[in-house]
Amino acid sequence: MIHIAGELGKDGVQRCRRCGLILTDYRNSMVPEGSPPLGGFAEGIHVEVIAGYPKITQVSDDPATCGRMP
Repeated sequence: MIHIAGELGKDGVQRCRRCGLILTDYRNSMVPEGSPPLGGFAEGIHVEVIAGYPKITQVSDDPATCGRMP
């Protein structure tokens, strides 16, 4: 399924802007002092998510195929 990356929130979670699926989740992550901030996908980029364990995400040139939130 292909999603559209939304903004990486202050809580460390980045969701699909169409359906709300979590694409990146940095909640409770420990980052050494002086390290650059954690980043997610560029906002608006299309991200393919292949469900399973582990969940695989990759950038895609294909159009979004996810559904909208009710």
